[in-house]
Amino acid sequence: MKHDQMTVLLTGACGGIGRTLARQLVQAGASLYITGRDQQVLGKLHNELVEIAASHQMIESKALDLQNDTELDQWIESLQHQRPVNVLINNAGVSRFELFENQADRDIDLIMSLNSIVPMKLTKKLLPMLKRQPEARIVNIASTFGAIGFPGYSVYSASKFSMRGFSQALSRELSDSNIHVGCFLPRATQTAINTSNVVALNQQMNVAMDSPQQVATSLMKFLSSHKKELAIGWPEKLLVRINSIFPELISSALNKKLPLIKQFATQQQPL
Repeated sequence: MKHDQMTVLLTGACGGIGRTLARQLVQAGASLYITGRDQQVLGKLHNELVEIAASHQMIESKALDLQNDTELDQWIESLQHQRPVNVLINNAGVSRFELFENQADRDIDLIMSLNSIVPMKLTKKLLPMLKRQPEARIVNIASTFGAIGFPGYSVYSASKFSMRGFSQALSRELSDSNIHVGCFLPRATQTAINTSNVVALNQQMNVAMDSPQQVATSLMKFLSSHKKELAIGWPEKLLVRINSIFPELISSALNKKLPLIKQFATQQQPL
């Protein structure tokens, strides 16, 4: 599907990747429904997108809590009377870099809910509409940590492993339909989701971080394809493959870095 044929529902539009992706989508001719929790940031983005959109493009925004089933149901119901969605991008997510033994129960609940349960529920609610379209696309944003369990990211990795498995199973379940499901695995990105201690650790470990523009550009290409999975960044995309075949090699390498990882993981950062 070409970008100018897309009517996209994008969650997490207030984040760095979400804002950049929204701009690129509109510039490519897509229509957009965007959502996020920060009404002020979302409103500013909405106005910016309207300015660059052509007259035939639709731009709609809705500030809501995706974990609130009532709000979500009401929003999905309102979409039934507007331009039908043919692309869903489950981008909203949250992360916390912290040793598992120190992680608060409320943070575990939040990470698993927003990163895993919410995208599944939203996908289920939109499936009837997506099935009515000539062609449709679902893309779930996971992470390379959804393929490589990384110390300090036990819960985040679990949530993204979940999305990877969900994407694979749903793709097979819908293989006889008009819907193409994909899972996109970016590596560390220069956004607010990566706190200062994460950035410092990546510098110590010589781990590169992509810009939101780089991630969004790769995601745009993936979005218009029928590919089922894409990991980006080198050597991360290679490490994903190695971990699936020889996980002990990755474990050995990470175990050597464990003291350094623990040093940064014990620095308190807000969620």
